[in-house]
Amino acid sequence: MRALRPFALVVVLALLPTVAAAQAPLPVFDTGRTYSQEAQFQRAIQPYQAAISADARNARAHYWLGFAYLYAYRLYRGGLAPFAGGYLPRALTSLRQAVQLDGGFVPAILALHDALVLSGLHEEADALVKRLLQQSRPPGQYTLP
Repeated sequence: MRALRPFALVVVLALLPTVAAAQAPLPVFDTGRTYSQEAQFQRAIQPYQAAISADARNARAHYWLGFAYLYAYRLYRGGLAPFAGGYLPRALTSLRQAVQLDGGFVPAILALHDALVLSGLHEEADALVKRLLQQSRPPGQYTLP
């Protein structure tokens, strides 16, 4: 039995970097920068794409990727990121995935609402807000129509 203890310790130590890497926090997307070139933007979103490749159920990675696409699209609308004209659908896809994976993640819900409004999908945006309000009400409170 004692011979298994060193072996178990070696296995745990070997797996520790893998577990730590899978749980490593994602960097916050830098909205203090103006991404005027697509290569700059692609470098900035690489950590989120890598995290999604490693775990497609990572709601935070989907959120940050969608948030980044939404930010780049806003830069495009302001004339600052000519490459980002098609990024709003990408933002919607990532943000919808984030909300689907974690329906209580308020930043993802709010970013998705913003993207829906920009897309002209007002009914879906309204339904999203109603759902958020219903989730935030204490038990026993009335529900929205």
